[in-house]
Amino acid sequence: MSYGFYHVLHIICVIAFVSSFTLLLKGDGETKLAKIANGVTGLVILISGMGLLAKAGFGFDTWVIGKLVIWLSLVVMIPVTAKRFPGSKGKVYKIALGLIFVAVYLVSTKLM
Repeated sequence: MSYGFYHVLHIICVIAFVSSFTLLLKGDGETKLAKIANGVTGLVILISGMGLLAKAGFGFDTWVIGKLVIWLSLVVMIPVTAKRFPGSKGKVYKIALGLIFVAVYLVSTKLM
């Protein structure tokens, strides 16, 4: 598959991931579909990100490890917070948005 395919898939899944965790942390209704979407999009983000790295010829630089830590922590932290700590949803939502900003910044500047 081409670099463009992985890139478009990655961006679409990031948008779907943000939408799913917004439903989990800000919504009041049924969250089963949002939990499934959160896990599936998290997995596709990981797969498409690895495909992007392979197609672009990057190795596991520090910025890549930083992004992996951020995304994996988000995939785990958000559903756990939504279920076990419902009083902390607002704080976790702000933290998650901040971590996504950091992840985008890391890839934009390839810092670290």
